Amino acid sequence: MAASGWGAGCRVEFGAPANTPLAEASGAPRGKVTIYTSMYREVIDQVDPLLEAALPEVEVEWLQAGSEKIATRLDAELSAGATPCDLVLTSDPLWYERQARAGHLLPYASMRALALDRRFVRRDGAYVTSRISTMVIAYDQKKVPADQAPRTFAALFEAPWRGRVTLPDPLGSGTTFTSLAVLLGRDPSMLARIRGAQVVASGGNSSTLTRIESGEQQVGMVLLENVLEAQARGGAIGLVVPEDGPVVVPGPIAILRLSPNPHGARAVYDLLLSEPVQRELIKGRLHSPFEELPAPTGAPSIQVVLASPYQVDAAFLEQALSRDEVLREELAHLRPTP
Repeated sequence: MAASGWGAGCRVEFGAPANTPLAEASGAPRGKVTIYTSMYREVIDQVDPLLEAALPEVEVEWLQAGSEKIATRLDAELSAGATPCDLVLTSDPLWYERQARAGHLLPYASMRALALDRRFVRRDGAYVTSRISTMVIAYDQKKVPADQAPRTFAALFEAPWRGRVTLPDPLGSGTTFTSLAVLLGRDPSMLARIRGAQVVASGGNSSTLTRIESGEQQVGMVLLENVLEAQARGGAIGLVVPEDGPVVVPGPIAILRLSPNPHGARAVYDLLLSEPVQRELIKGRLHSPFEELPAPTGAPSIQVVLASPYQVDAAFLEQALSRDEVLREELAHLRPTP
């Protein structure tokens, strides 16, 4: 497999922080562990009982919101020097990289993470990928014949679809911002085509899919998990895995250096990477980064996903971080006028 990720071609060089009290490493984990996450509530509801059964002395509290809302909250808390958050589990890899460089993440050498492909592990252990989202193309089967649906992201924004394309608000959805950043990083000219397509960019992935299902728009860029969920409940939603590959958005996990309960956080971190929890994430229509596990029902294999050229790799992170403010300003023009 081609190495193309955060730790591509790198030996993993992380371990327990030197300032960790020895007493912390002994005894069963206990107390409250607070997780800030963008995972959907139905997935949390399947995962939570597994954590409760395995860690009876740990009270896991979840704060669920979109990745960008969580990032805004955490940025404020970290700036203030205090947060109730122990673990962060969202889908905004650029946020994790910024925080790792600022020293806000606590490196951790989870034994389970050693089984991951190095592309999914930051070399110092500040964060690892715990799940994978993929951005694909959805279309209204009532109005768009399957053989006429756009087959690539470039085709999605071409003239025939002008005024009929929708996607989530890139400044409100971490996966959408990352996906557009990846696409524009490979083809900067796509921004002009996206603007020319008169896209409706508003809300999150669920809102985007609702616009397609209702017939308000006909095609769009949506997360695979949302499309599979709509199909499972009988929605007339078609799925196109782009011929040149979907956009692959890693969902990292990290412990904050300001964590009130780092010992408990490490135990929960290990469980979130464990096979039973990973299988629940797969049931929630997410890909697991552990390649021995199956893909979600109806989804392309993990091998197909990882062969896509649209990856969050080290080169992308450097480019995107250097252009972050400029890109946000450019994408702000896609939002509807108040």
